[in-house]
Order: sequence, then structure tokens, then C-alpha cells
Amino acid sequence: MVDNSRRDRSRARIRKTSEICAQCRNRKQLQKTSIRVLFGDLDYRQGWFTRTARKTTCVESVHTLPRSELEIDKLVVKQHIDAFFEFIYPIPCYGFLHRASLLQAWSRGQLSPLVLRAICSLTTRFIHPNDPKHADLARKWIQETESELLSRLAEPRVSDVEAWLLVTLDQYLSRQFSKMLVSMSLTSRLAYILRLNHENDRPSFLLQERRRRLMWSIFTTDTLYSSGKTEFTSCTTETLHIRLPCNEKSFSMDMPVSTGLLSGEIDASGEPNIGLLGYCLRVLDIRDRCQRLTLKISNHRKLSQDSLTAVQSIENELQRFSSSLPERYRFDVKSFSLRAFSPSRTPFLMLHAWWHQTHCDLFRFAIPGFREGLPIAEISQLSPEFATSCREKCLAHALSVSRILETPKLVGGADLISDPSLAMCAFHSARIISRLGQHPMGNLPQDELVARLSACAAALGEQAIIYPTSAILKKGIMDLVSDAQRDRDGQFACPSIWEEEERETNPLGSSAILGGGATRQEIYSKHSVSEVVQSLHFEPGDVDEDNTNTQEAAGTNETDSAYHESRGNLMNLQPTEVQRQTTMPEHLDTSMHDFDGYLGGSLGYSEEFLALGADPRHDYGQPDLFMDSFWPLMEGDWMPGQV
Repeated sequence: MVDNSRRDRSRARIRKTSEICAQCRNRKQLQKTSIRVLFGDLDYRQGWFTRTARKTTCVESVHTLPRSELEIDKLVVKQHIDAFFEFIYPIPCYGFLHRASLLQAWSRGQLSPLVLRAICSLTTRFIHPNDPKHADLARKWIQETESELLSRLAEPRVSDVEAWLLVTLDQYLSRQFSKMLVSMSLTSRLAYILRLNHENDRPSFLLQERRRRLMWSIFTTDTLYSSGKTEFTSCTTETLHIRLPCNEKSFSMDMPVSTGLLSGEIDASGEPNIGLLGYCLRVLDIRDRCQRLTLKISNHRKLSQDSLTAVQSIENELQRFSSSLPERYRFDVKSFSLRAFSPSRTPFLMLHAWWHQTHCDLFRFAIPGFREGLPIAEISQLSPEFATSCREKCLAHALSVSRILETPKLVGGADLISDPSLAMCAFHSARIISRLGQHPMGNLPQDELVARLSACAAALGEQAIIYPTSAILKKGIMDLVSDAQRDRDGQFACPSIWEEEERETNPLGSSAILGGGATRQEIYSKHSVSEVVQSLHFEPGDVDEDNTNTQEAAGTNETDSAYHESRGNLMNLQPTEVQRQTTMPEHLDTSMHDFDGYLGGSLGYSEEFLALGADPRHDYGQPDLFMDSFWPLMEGDWMPGQV
């Protein structure tokens, strides 16, 4: 009896000990699982964390955990997610992820590891700017994501398209422009395969809205990257049979609403439910059509009656858009100050910057000397009233962009405006202000001229720390500021960069612009995009048998020496009198582009990316590098008359 009792007590102790051990093991296993799930079980099975941990010094963790099992701590991942919704999500073409759903999926280990890894890679530049250690880690994350996405092309998922779009943004910000072009086209095709460009009433409202936003994000990104060029367009409005995104409150709170279409004139039933993102889409669609029109005008080198009608039509459409904008979205200092420290500051400011910038894009064909403009011989054929009106409107809207960009500083220093397109708006507006605001084309007071240019440069101060292209464009604007501060009168008066260009491109002066009869070599605005793409060897380029191109290539060496000689003699030119016209107020990225395994094949490219720099074959008609906001830039190669 005693033995049985002892045996029972012994068994109970053993059973209790086993239960305690099991609980301990479960807790340890749960702790490990919570760490492994940061980037998904798929990555853990493939040993992604283990490989990276051996090669990379990781972020300091708030917990004491083995480095061999830890990439970054869960709290640090949460910091990256928060940074995404603070800086990336508000950019008009990246608001397709739902914050609450994403955080719930992540906490349960159900979030796509590819999406999460892309998020962490993108946001590293905001959390650790200019930190080589973290930059290397972020680069590895994005490379792993890209490799995994390429292996899954046969069975695409919506989450894969989301990850592809984030990868494309990282390639743009990292100046990997060749990869970016291919990735953007691939992303569009995958979206079409999944029929994201069609409405689907079967899923829940939240899922429908996510699909809609993802497709519109692809359209917007493609629009900005293609810059109005048909050959680089992979997503057009004609293929999008979906409604506009709803307002942020309805999306974040999962409140079903119905919205209107891209063209509000077709269906106005859902207009009240459209938010900032929807209005940004509309103005960017107008800008896309504006760019296509102005490229047509520049390529034809003349302004036909049909083009004049189209210019007037787009201007009227921009005015109707402005009139239809709800009062809550109209721009003033108070309206911005209420958003200055919330993520909505970025789309609110960009909506109005894009609206004014589209006007600048529409009318700058009438600016003499601009490479994207008409030849002076063609401008002289326009009525003086029309040409002057175009330049006045262009200058007025460029000044408005400058004032809008100055607003964050006026309200006490708003948080970062994270849209990288802001730099393009600032630079283009600065060029127009510099050209049309001073002699020989204008007469803005020097103080106002310097203030407006300085505002454009100051708007890029924070961006320049994070985005390399913004840093280059800021430097270019500062050169324009220095030019505007020069002595205009007196013994030490210096000509402006535009006066030097005026003498070279129009020896008879500004009077020839309005009076006609000028005989000169026209500004040759050939755009070498096709040359650059062929140099990347995406596929063998066709041999151009055109006689003009043959002669051009044959004369390259001779032109090269003449080009440098003419540049060297610029400093010896004496100022000439030009009639005043009254108007209204990184270093070259040579990183190697590794396409091994891209699209499932090994291409083995190791050539340096050919930059759109100064090409002696084009003489003074160098392509305007900034008509394309994404092409690589050379410092010091943006300004007319400068080597």
C-alpha cells in the first residue's frame, strides 16, 4: 500500500516536472518563433536570417538574443513599418497598403515576407540616412526580395505586385535606372495578368480598394517614369476600367463608399468620396497628356493649329479641375499648417505643385533657348501677343510653385515632404524663373528673383540628405541663385548664363524673336533616350541606316574638338546689347548593373550605364536631362553654356 502511494506520488512529480519542462520549451519556442516570423517562415526555412547574420553587423537589439538567429529586433521592424506609413505611403503613387491590416498580418506572421523586406529596405534611408552599415543591409534585403520575386513569375500574387512596386521605387531612389525601367514594365504586366485593372465586386470593400489603389499606383509610377514617351509607357488610362481611390478615412476605417471615375465629367455620383489621392491622380493624368502634347510639338519643331487647339483644351481642363476642387483641398498657409505634421502634408502640397507645374510644362515651348522649346524661328512665327502670354503664364506658375515650396518653412518647419518628384518641380520652376525673370527676358527685382530661387533650393534641403538626385538638383538651383546674385550694373557687371546662351543661339538679340527673320542654327533638341536604352543591351539594337545618323556619327570626332574649343572661348566673349522684353512678374552614378538571373536568364552585363551627359554631336542642342525626372545626372551638366 505504501509502495503504491509512493509510486503514485513519484509519478505525479514526474508528470508535473514534465509539464513544467513542456511549458518552458513552449515559451522558448514561442520566443524563437516570434523572432523568426519578422520576415516570414519562408525566409527562415531558406536560412535567410542565418546567412545575413554571419555577414552583417546587425542593429542594436533591445533584447538579449543570439546574433545567429536575429536579423533585426521586432521593435526595430515596427519602426520601419511606422516610417513607411509616415514617408512612403503619403507619396501619391504608394498609398496602396492598409496600415491596420498590414500590422495585424505582421503580428500573426501572415504578412508577405517580400513586402515586409521591401518596406524595411526602403525606409532604412529615412531611419539611418547616410549610414553605410545599414545601407548595405538594406541593399541585401532588396536584392533578396528581387531574386525571390523573379523566381515566382509563373505564379504571381497580388502581394508580389505590391513588392515589385516597392522594389521599383527602391531602384529609382538608388539610381539603378536600367533595372527600374524593366521592373516597371514587368509590374504592369503582372497587374494585368491578375486583372487588377478591372473592377471585382466579389471581394470585401477593403480588398477591392486595395486592388484599386495598387493599380492606380502602377499607373502613376509609370506615368512619372515614362515622361510622356509612348515607347516607355506600359500602363495607360485606356486599360484602366476601375474607379478612383476613396478618401483616407473610408479606406483606413473600412467604410464602404462609391467613388467617381478618372474623368469626373463622365460620372459625378461618387465625387464627394474622392480624397487627395484621387485628385492627385487626375492632375497627373492631365500632366501626362500635356507632356505627350509638348513632346509632339518639340519633335515636329513647329506649332500647328491642331496643337494650338490642344494647348487651349488642356489649359481649360486645368481650370475646370481647379474649380471642381473641394474647399477643404484648396491651398493656403492655414490649410497646410493644419497638415504640416501629419502624413497628408505630402499629397496636399504635391497636388498643388503638380497643378502649377503642369501649366509650366504646357507653355514653356515658347521660351527661347530652352532645349525642350521651339526653335526661335518658329517662335517668331507666333503672334507676339500669344508668345508673350505663354511666357507670362509660365513664369507666373513657376513663381507659384516656389511660393508653395516655401510654405513648410513659413509654418514653423513642417516635417519632410518625402515625394522625390518635389525636386523635379523645384528645379524646373527655378530654371523658368531664372530664364524669364531677368534680363534679357524679364525684369523681376533682383531681391525677389534671388528669394524665389532660394526658396526652390531650400525646399530640397532635407531631401538632399536622403535622395542623391535631389542633392544634385539642389546644387543646380544654387548655381542659378549665384548667377542671380551677380553684379548687373557698373564696372564689374557680369552677364547672366542666359545672356551668354542668347548670344550664341540668337546673335541678333531678342528682337529677332518677335520680329522674325533670324537666321541661325536652330537648337537641336534630339532626345537620346533610344540610344541610351540600346546601350544597355536589353536586346540587340537595330542598325540605323538613316543617312543623317551616318553623317552625324562620322563627324563626331571633328565636332568634339570644335565643341570643346567653342566652350573654352566663352569667357572671351564681350557683352552685347540685347533688347529687353517685358514679362510678368552625385557625381555620375557609374555603378555596375548586374542583370544576372534577371527575367530568368543570365545576361552578364557589366558595362557602365551611359549617362545622358553633354554629347558633342548635339552641339548646343543638348537633350534636356530633366524632361525625364529619373534619368541619371552629371553634376555641372545641367546648365546652358557650361561644360
